[in-house]
Amino acid sequence: MNAIMQQLINQKVNSLTPQDLLDLASQHQIQLNQQQAEKVVSIIKSEKIDVANQDQIHHVLNRLQNEIDEHVSNVINQLLQQFSHYLS
Repeated sequence: MNAIMQQLINQKVNSLTPQDLLDLASQHQIQLNQQQAEKVVSIIKSEKIDVANQDQIHHVLNRLQNEIDEHVSNVINQLLQQFSHYLS
């Protein structure tokens, strides 16, 4: 795993704003609204995310599914998958 790339992705994920998330979703043609983006960012900021820690990612996705809805959890999972090739 490329440690520098992992650090950059972690920094981006942990400093994400709702607008950043909306822009990223739009770039990947994924539906997400402002309220959903704000809730996602709130959950992400409640934990320091390490994208290489699959247990933590699954925990966050489960929180998203339980606290927001399954669609949002799937959207965030799709967005995370866009960067997974950088972590291999």
